[in-house]
Amino acid sequence: MAAPLLFLLLLLPLAASPVSSAAIRPAPKTGKFVTKELQLRRTINKSVKDYMEHRAQQGLAETGRPGQRKDGQQTGSAAGHSYSLFIFDLSVGTSPQTLPVIMDITTDLVWAQCEPCPSCSTLSPPPTPSFLPQNSKSFAEVGCTTQTCQRMSKHDCARNDLCRYTTDYMSGFLATDTFSFGNITGPGRADVPGVVFGCSGNITLPELDGVSGFAGFSRGPLSLVSQLNISSFTYFIAPPDDAAGKSFVSWSWGGAAAADDATAVPTESTGHMGSSSTPLLAATKTQNPYRYYVNLTGVQVDGQLLTAIQAGTFDAQSSGGVFLSTMLPVTYLVEAAYKVLRQEVVSRVQSEGVTPVNASDGDLCFLTEHFDNAKVPTLALLFGGADAAMELKVENYFLDFGDGYTCLTILPSPHGLRGSVLGSQLQAGRTMTYEIHNDGGGTLKFETFKAAAAAPAPVKVPLMIMATLLLWALL
Repeated sequence: MAAPLLFLLLLLPLAASPVSSAAIRPAPKTGKFVTKELQLRRTINKSVKDYMEHRAQQGLAETGRPGQRKDGQQTGSAAGHSYSLFIFDLSVGTSPQTLPVIMDITTDLVWAQCEPCPSCSTLSPPPTPSFLPQNSKSFAEVGCTTQTCQRMSKHDCARNDLCRYTTDYMSGFLATDTFSFGNITGPGRADVPGVVFGCSGNITLPELDGVSGFAGFSRGPLSLVSQLNISSFTYFIAPPDDAAGKSFVSWSWGGAAAADDATAVPTESTGHMGSSSTPLLAATKTQNPYRYYVNLTGVQVDGQLLTAIQAGTFDAQSSGGVFLSTMLPVTYLVEAAYKVLRQEVVSRVQSEGVTPVNASDGDLCFLTEHFDNAKVPTLALLFGGADAAMELKVENYFLDFGDGYTCLTILPSPHGLRGSVLGSQLQAGRTMTYEIHNDGGGTLKFETFKAAAAAPAPVKVPLMIMATLLLWALL
């Protein structure tokens, strides 16, 4: 994949244009749905900066499970079952058609590849399922004169017929259809009519690996969160030391949690180890109103606060704030904070007799054979709220590339990204629960569980996990 093209794909959740005001919303339903892992895919799509870009071009051989370090911790492996994109099956239409889509908590629109799609034959295998509008009795196009179209910040009504949209990598039109959730072939099925989604028929993105589109879980009015009135959602990204790979996504919708115990995430046998929470912040006028922002107050290394990172460094006013992503595996910190953290990590690892292989201020890599015999400093993120500390393992911020190099996957924020973003690798090994308030606030809860006990409840919505490292090239 060409670097500029992948950059545009990964930049999308960072720079998506908001859709103003509220969208048409279907009649509320009530339920709680828990997804289950069906499959793991191993893919390396891109890297970070020159070294990692070079590594991706060479190709990475799968090396099995990540190795055990001298201190007993693991490092994330590019070939391991780690840091997943959540891909779950949406059932769209009457009768339902199954479309695998990527869950993205930073974007708004739900969209899928639709027929006809002249460019889709060029996409790499496996084949990407397409939605067939002519096979759905409930499919309806959204016209240019509708409120839904007019409220979109970017739409094309030049032909004065359908509400069309165009991006750098696809074009299409808005439509509505019935979405089905739960067991679509038996009891428990819930049909939600009139869900707005994008029908994309000219996609130029290669290497979608069988994925039909995206499902926005942001605060935006066209996201599934808004259209289904989801009150909270939870996901768990299995870390490399979870041999069973029990990643899952669940959500409560319709404004109330279901009382059905059969669909609840089990709590008695999960091996609960610790729980913290921090407020979700309402976006300021200079921030993207769709994102889930948190108040990151500081960083600890080996239990010591990095006082060289000045108070307020991560605030919205000074740097743009901090938000979370399920699309980006790596974490980006504003440059002032990154330099302090990098210097401290280098100093402590060098005190073990291990020297970085690169001296740049960007990515930080070590020879794996030396790194594995060193005591690596532990990191913790401090958030606003009582005792809101997220203690990290080495696997959350170092990646073993399997070719003799292990690199830090916390990087300086690239030009064009205002603020910091906490990626999926950093979140692995803990459940992340977003309780959403209508005023733009809410609560983020992060709980750490024993790896083998993080299994989800019985299946309610199919889910497959694509274990993917999308370390993007900085232009």
